[in-house]
Amino acid sequence: MIAAAKVDFRSVVNELGEGVYHHSFSAISTFAEVCQLQYRFKYIDRLPQERVGAPLVFGSAVNAALVSIDEDLAKGRPPRADAAFEVLRSYLEKAFGNRAIPVVSTNGDTLEDLSAKGRKMIDFYVENLPTDEVPLEIPRRFTVPILDKNGEALPRPLVGELDRVVKTEDGRIGIVDWKTSSARWSGDRIAKDDQATAYLLAGEFVLEQKPAFFRYDLLLKTVKPAIERYYVERTEREMRRFVKKVSELDRAIQSGAFLPNDRSFACPTCPFRNSCEKWQD
Repeated sequence: MIAAAKVDFRSVVNELGEGVYHHSFSAISTFAEVCQLQYRFKYIDRLPQERVGAPLVFGSAVNAALVSIDEDLAKGRPPRADAAFEVLRSYLEKAFGNRAIPVVSTNGDTLEDLSAKGRKMIDFYVENLPTDEVPLEIPRRFTVPILDKNGEALPRPLVGELDRVVKTEDGRIGIVDWKTSSARWSGDRIAKDDQATAYLLAGEFVLEQKPAFFRYDLLLKTVKPAIERYYVERTEREMRRFVKKVSELDRAIQSGAFLPNDRSFACPTCPFRNSCEKWQD
């Protein structure tokens, strides 16, 4: 029988501290939605990744490409789709060339498949950029406190990076997060998505004012590229609920019990699949 060991965050030594000394939304989501055991392997045990899923690689490559487009826009230059594609292509080549961490796909996606798909998506994105807003050149990485209803900070802060901060023609400043998806999001998903809540909370510290809006720009990985733009609002009650979730998540992690989610959507491309299969031994 394997006994659960209580986790002492201060005893875990690592370079970044993500999931240990501070929260990230990725870490929160891994524990709460993906798999508690994967959280343990990644953030507590710091096991080396055995593989990486193609959707994650592709999403990161698209994100890097869109950042390069924003750099052009922020400097008053026309967006260069060709240069953005080169960024995407370089990212994909590096990932697929890393034999230590193979890229796996449930759809059989190859480097060339993702490259061609990325090219179409970048071209479509550039052709359909909003004309009434411009990106701002501000530091997008943040470390902010998570405050409870009494204004007291939780033990661990939230760290992250905003994809995009824009200013509209009428002077409003908002936060935009890029996503890639094979399908449009439902209203229920948008209403209950905690990343928007987390980034609206963080935005008040980063911008030193309440963000005028938060928006997801969802780039669809369909045969014919498309973009869905979802504006998201959160009430004070919904924000308090998120903070309460994080507080309870801290308690759960410190208990030292990490259960595998054997029906997780992430199982087919889990980076710790072999370790998971041996977990009970």
